[in-house]
Amino acid sequence: MVGHSICNSQLCSWWHDTGEINTGGMVKAGNVRQSHKYLVQVSIAGANDFYDSFVYESIPRNGRGRIYSPWDPPDSNSLGADVDDGITIETSARVNMAWSQFEYSTGVDVKILTRGGSDHPPPSGVKIRPTPIVYDIRPSSDGGVVIRVPHDSNGRRFSVEFNNDLYTYRSDGSKYVSSGGTVVGIEPRNALVIFASPFLPDDMVHRIDAPDTKVMTPGPINQGDWGSSGILYFPPGVYWMNSNPQGQTPRIGENHMRLHPNTYWVYLAPGAYVKGAIEYTTKSDFYATGHGVLSGEHYVYQANPASYYQAVKSDATSLRMWWHNNLGGNGGGQTWHCHGPTINAPPFNTMDFHGSPAAITSRISDYKQVGAFYFQTDGPQLYPNSQVRDVFYHVNDDAIKTYHPGATVTRATIWKGHNDPVVQMGWDSRAVAGVVLRDIYVIHTRYIKSETYVPSAIIGASPFYHTPGRRAVDRAKSVSITISNLVCEGPCPALMRITPLQHYRDVLVENVAFPDGLQTNSIGIGRSIVPASDGLDFGVTISNWTVGGERVTMANCQAGSLGQLDIDESYWGQWAIR
Repeated sequence: MVGHSICNSQLCSWWHDTGEINTGGMVKAGNVRQSHKYLVQVSIAGANDFYDSFVYESIPRNGRGRIYSPWDPPDSNSLGADVDDGITIETSARVNMAWSQFEYSTGVDVKILTRGGSDHPPPSGVKIRPTPIVYDIRPSSDGGVVIRVPHDSNGRRFSVEFNNDLYTYRSDGSKYVSSGGTVVGIEPRNALVIFASPFLPDDMVHRIDAPDTKVMTPGPINQGDWGSSGILYFPPGVYWMNSNPQGQTPRIGENHMRLHPNTYWVYLAPGAYVKGAIEYTTKSDFYATGHGVLSGEHYVYQANPASYYQAVKSDATSLRMWWHNNLGGNGGGQTWHCHGPTINAPPFNTMDFHGSPAAITSRISDYKQVGAFYFQTDGPQLYPNSQVRDVFYHVNDDAIKTYHPGATVTRATIWKGHNDPVVQMGWDSRAVAGVVLRDIYVIHTRYIKSETYVPSAIIGASPFYHTPGRRAVDRAKSVSITISNLVCEGPCPALMRITPLQHYRDVLVENVAFPDGLQTNSIGIGRSIVPASDGLDFGVTISNWTVGGERVTMANCQAGSLGQLDIDESYWGQWAIR
């Protein structure tokens, strides 16, 4: 099929002629995995003049298999038996995630068709998450469904889910099971996420002929091809890292782009699909903009450049999709400006910038993360005074990390795997104030078991990293944070599981809704836990929390009741529900 796309000031879609439908193996290096299930088209609202919008697809392990080294064959199962990559029942259940993106400046109609004939239910069998944002849905004459997406200067990011294509995650308390057990999550088997993005501001878009610009050519990327210009520009096309350019058989997954210190800006044009990772070395502010895709699909789990990109976990040296290992701007701190990219299939933490946290802050908007099936695929770090807005995170680790003061997150949609909480406040004692999270939509969770070290909760604080009890709590430090307009959909886990490592003061959690209820299974995933900690304050106020539409109060909040809060009695009188 040859795509028929459009690009003007009102609507811009794109297509890849090298799309490859492949539900199990790796796609060719120059190809893009294309949805085996969905076709998406988009039209100006009411015009009924539809254009194709390419539908990408991501699968667990990306067809590489459970391997240790990037040169191991997919069926070798060479990853050690003692290594858990976080992928369990997903491969046998044939779970996958598709997404399509377009740019728009006016209301549009998005048509979704199924390959090989329609098996869509009627609009009444279609659910769009986050559900608090309501869309008009109607059937189309060719067997699909049409969703009216109004213009929104902040963009829209939503999951389209069909009630005849849902997979129920069941757990026996230690692992997922195909039958029996208890229900811990319900998700689409063939997920489809739509990203309706506003056009980038002029100051975030580079002309291809701008001075000091290196324009990349689609195809293999050999060592040093990125040059030393200030701006690295990827036009539409498919790119991949080539590890052996000197006449040897090319191999993949054992290289990434370590940019020249002069290079401070990476621009991914709409329709650019880059298989690789980016490491900055600049001492100035640095940028990642554009509506292209940066994909980690060629890397093994926890790929470590210090160990030939093998699956050797290191918090210091395992590969990040966005990385900087030598912060220290001239005369002060640096800022990362990230506007627009989509990250697919990260092999480890999505973004880390090493050096003093005071040396870096970030401005992140219209950022999307998909295909994060592996463990430790966190959301981006929140450095001091960072600002994040209008993001979509599919994650299987800490989604929002509140480790530093002054950070804000606004309008975040979270699709959560089974590892760690949505909001992480722990792993170390912290002095954090002025953190504000608002309009947080948790559209899916599926925790396997009840845990406090990696908290099975929306809001969590883990004990000290590595050896628990190795360090003492810090009574000179405290955390204050405001979380407002928080919605958790589907079978929800506990509201909070917190191991206090310092005081919690002026913590406000307000306007919280669990419309589908709080889990009450025998596993105990719905139970909030805050253990005693000698001499620490727990000044938490929960305001306007509803579970299944019923208001949680001080009278019905306790374990065994509506709120399932198990907060140690030593904190009595310090916390409240209003």
